[in-house]
Amino acid sequence: MLVWLNGRWLPARDARVSALDRGLLHGDGLYDTWRTYDGEPFAVAAHLRRLAAAARMLRLPPPAPAALWAQRARSLVARNGLRDATVRLTITRGTAGEFLVPSRPAPPTRLLTVRHLPADLAAQQTNGIAAVLLPFPRDVAPPWGGLKLLGHPSAVIGRMLAHRRGAREGLYVTPDGDVTEGTASNLFMIQGDAVVTPPTAGAVLGGVTRDLVVRLARRAGLAVREEGIPAVRLRRAAEIFVTASTVEILPIVRLDGRRVRTGRPGALTLALQDAYRRTVAAALSRAAAARIAASR
Repeated sequence: MLVWLNGRWLPARDARVSALDRGLLHGDGLYDTWRTYDGEPFAVAAHLRRLAAAARMLRLPPPAPAALWAQRARSLVARNGLRDATVRLTITRGTAGEFLVPSRPAPPTRLLTVRHLPADLAAQQTNGIAAVLLPFPRDVAPPWGGLKLLGHPSAVIGRMLAHRRGAREGLYVTPDGDVTEGTASNLFMIQGDAVVTPPTAGAVLGGVTRDLVVRLARRAGLAVREEGIPAVRLRRAAEIFVTASTVEILPIVRLDGRRVRTGRPGALTLALQDAYRRTVAAALSRAAAARIAASR
């Protein structure tokens, strides 16, 4: 597997980051991920806007323009012989000092990596997945909860716990009993003819895919409400699904071992999946046309 590290293409096994990199020592950095379809990155500009906003909060140098990262992503997936994949950009403060306060100027560490999509992703999207409620909340409080920061033990432990219980995703639960988000996804439920999702407000990590799904739901004439979701209310939902750039829209058909209604993806979830796929296809078609026009 090849990676891009600070301007160089390297086999992953040969890529080296300093033992004094602040990302390793302090988690002093951030990241974002996006999806490629047939080799073409999707929604990179939106992901880079989020990354740039997080960099400003951490007082990190801004990332390069989205077009440059899109081109690097195309090269990365092509060099690795992939077409549909997940690309991750990680940025740290580099070797700017070992103490909490950086003590010297240093260039940031920039790392671009790629990974395969889950082999059974299509089956998960079609048949739905199982999820469990976790006995703890996400380990980041406002205002940091809205940033994709390095170091997220609650996600690691939460996903391990979910897998141990035979589930694909774990959903965080606050001490007050509200379900906020998944370890790597945003949460939605259908109640009546309304789409309900927890508000971000600095505590929940709002996703690019989440925002797109909210727009698609409203475009379809559905009411969208951003409000807290108590666990007891989630268990009574007509439909539940989670969203993320890599997996798009995943129906949850079992929660804590119990079926969600019929145990099959619901009609509104399926309709949103279809709308999402059509939106992606249209965006990729426009991108291809723009690249052809630019090459003439």
